[in-house]
Amino acid sequence: MFPQDKLADLSATPFFTALNPSTIEQLLAELELNHLPGGAILFRAGEAGDSMYIVLSGRLRVSVQRSNGSEEVIREIARGESVGELALLTGETRSATIRAIRNSELAMLSRNAFERAIRIDPTLIRQIAVALASRHRGDGMPARSNIRTVTVLPVGVNEANAFADLLADALAHVGPTLRVSREKIKTDYGLEFSDFTEDRASAQLTSRLNALESTHRAVVYQADPEITPWTKHSIRQADLILVVGCADANFLDMEFQRLQKYFDSCAITARIELVLLHGSEFDSSVPTPKCFAALGASALHHIVLTEPADVAKLARLITGTAIGLVLSGGGARAFAHIGVIRAMHERGISIDFVGGTSMGAVIAAQLALGWDWQMMARVNREEWPRTEPQKNYTLPLVALNSARRMDQMLRKMFGAAEIQNLRTKFFCVSTNLTTADAKIHREGSLWKAVRASVSIPGIGPPAIENGEILVDGGLVNNLPVDVMRKFCQGVVYAVDVSEQVEFKSNLQESYTVSGWTFFLRHLNPFAEKPDIPNILNTLYRTTTVGGVRAIESAKCQADLCFEPPVSQFGVFDWQSVEKIIDVGYRYAIKKLDEHPKFSRNL
Repeated sequence: MFPQDKLADLSATPFFTALNPSTIEQLLAELELNHLPGGAILFRAGEAGDSMYIVLSGRLRVSVQRSNGSEEVIREIARGESVGELALLTGETRSATIRAIRNSELAMLSRNAFERAIRIDPTLIRQIAVALASRHRGDGMPARSNIRTVTVLPVGVNEANAFADLLADALAHVGPTLRVSREKIKTDYGLEFSDFTEDRASAQLTSRLNALESTHRAVVYQADPEITPWTKHSIRQADLILVVGCADANFLDMEFQRLQKYFDSCAITARIELVLLHGSEFDSSVPTPKCFAALGASALHHIVLTEPADVAKLARLITGTAIGLVLSGGGARAFAHIGVIRAMHERGISIDFVGGTSMGAVIAAQLALGWDWQMMARVNREEWPRTEPQKNYTLPLVALNSARRMDQMLRKMFGAAEIQNLRTKFFCVSTNLTTADAKIHREGSLWKAVRASVSIPGIGPPAIENGEILVDGGLVNNLPVDVMRKFCQGVVYAVDVSEQVEFKSNLQESYTVSGWTFFLRHLNPFAEKPDIPNILNTLYRTTTVGGVRAIESAKCQADLCFEPPVSQFGVFDWQSVEKIIDVGYRYAIKKLDEHPKFSRNL
């Protein structure tokens, strides 16, 4: 018989709440309780599928092996969720490997027990089908929205307690949140952690903490600065570990080495992310700590403790309630993005993650660097009309222009900023001609990533990195909503300014064109101008034509898509920055006001 003290946990799971009482009673007699230590494997891909599991406490990770031999995480399973159902329906072997991220308790239903249960209630098959369909709609990506326990692990920082308090307060906006420290454990439960009582205390406390987790949306565990028994227990309870340090000082070598050694020794499987605390102002020049890669951290967050918006942003990213903004390419028409950003700001919509392609990457990078819309307007108004990078002509053996002006302008805009050190999460897309695929830039030099994304083939020379040839991302993904969905769970807004201009000629027929004749007619004010697009517009159009249908699909994937009416502006109309921004702003304000559910920070 299934343990009585676990029945409440089991009955609260979505799988069981949808069943009728007689089916539940039958299943309770068939279920078995399994304990799975953190890091242990539940089953491997290719093994016989003879049972399904429901997570009562803890967290599991689902991974598959790719053709190149690498292992890719496709999702995570939290309390109340199930895994292995397909094996009960099909009898096929396991398609993925399941590993415990932390100590977990599972209710197991065997194939034989399942077959006996469906004789009593055939609708059980429907419930399993519903669970599988729901998972499919989730697109199989690692879910952050089901993260319940976060451990704050300080390394050489004195403000960790203040940070943990702020984080708990921010998480409370999503649901009931509890902050747990060693002092609280001693006060509430009379447990004093020491090297001599760790095993005894751990056994008592795990059960109590699991009970607390079941009644709270989130639990923040405040670890000690040292690797104490309480710290070890906090790490074992974590769905997510936030390693917290100071932005203005290197991690102390000995402390970092101790932490890294401990992580290696106990094979930490929980997701690890790094948090850098800044002083009164954000410093974008802070280098990425060496420990970032050594710890296997998957993300880097920058927090100014005196600015609550930073911690609120982190809480949204943790809980899958973040707001992402995707900006398309479109040449000078992309300045309309600034108007949309202004409108979103005025309607109280925070942007937690931003990504873009081509000129959309330029604006996205400016936003990620911390610029407000006024600064974007000023800098772009000054730089693009002055630079006119498409006219930086050279001997056209590689491209029409040398990109020297473009490189100088982007270096001036973004300096030495690194993508992983931006205040707002950022990515941009370029086209990798070497691999014939999209390249997603999420780390490294910001200006170089943007330069690759705006490199229109033929107009400017390609960017070359590690032998790979990179050009404008519009060739493969001019509105990368799908990429944003992979990185950012929550609401995704998109702005498309890519297909606004008709590209046609009034000529009935034309095949041979003399460049000299074309040039002389343009110089002669009395000559009829031939209705033929120039080489710049033709090359630009070439970068986007292949993605027209993909953009329509991308718009449907966004929660809300803005399409500012900027067709009257040319793709190289750098003189109209202010007008284009204003068109984007007026359009976005109207669209947001027509959709009340999008007019506030979700």
